[in-house]
Amino acid sequence: MSSDAARESEGRIEALMPYSRARMPEGTAVDTCEAAIRDWILSGEVSPGERLPPERRLAERLGVNRTTLRGALSRLASARLLTVRQGSGYVVQDYRRVAGLELLPEVVALAEARGDGIGPIVKDLLEVRRRLATMALERFVDHPRPGAADRVEAAVDRFAELMGSSPTEEEVVDADLAVIGEFLEASGSAVLGLCLNPISFVVQSLAPLRTALYVDPDTNVAAYRLLVLWMRSPSRDAIARVAEQLERRDAETVARVTRAAGEG
Repeated sequence: MSSDAARESEGRIEALMPYSRARMPEGTAVDTCEAAIRDWILSGEVSPGERLPPERRLAERLGVNRTTLRGALSRLASARLLTVRQGSGYVVQDYRRVAGLELLPEVVALAEARGDGIGPIVKDLLEVRRRLATMALERFVDHPRPGAADRVEAAVDRFAELMGSSPTEEEVVDADLAVIGEFLEASGSAVLGLCLNPISFVVQSLAPLRTALYVDPDTNVAAYRLLVLWMRSPSRDAIARVAEQLERRDAETVARVTRAAGEG
């Protein structure tokens, strides 16, 4: 980046600072400073390759001391949103290429806060979840674990019992995640668990999607019962049929979400 382009970039970033300070969330000074800069990056207000202003100016404009700023910048570098270049300071990274699944909740929250349509996000989240679940089924066929079906069934029983009462949304989410957790444990794959866990948590934390998922609790319970039945006699041939059923359910869920949001 040329010196003129760098100065222009820094000036544009500095112009964002008063707005960023006004919308900083509650938290520690490091938390709020990190959130402001993270917001610039995830929202596209600053572009990959752009250089942040020098620390002194950045700290002054954000209203924090340099120690606080360095703590925030260190966190963002650890999250691969920034990189440090000798003689160039902190440079914005393309998070779509280098960051990890831990950013999913913030990307979704930002889309909601900006009023962007969430239909495409919901569709992508459910498709990734479905494909990972299919991989877990395939793994279970190859490596069935003794007693796994019983443990999943016990979690399903608890979920069904809860849905028969008047649970809070938090209780429903916890019970549902417990079933998913037991199933992932049954697959015996730590990799699948680490990939699917953040997807599941984002799915459950997105209010419109959560409502659509539990609009008919009986169907959730019935689907889990079929899963347990399959686990007692796992068959690779049946996985394709299970995947088709999941795809239909996901399509119905996306349709409910988009209708509720007035996007369809």
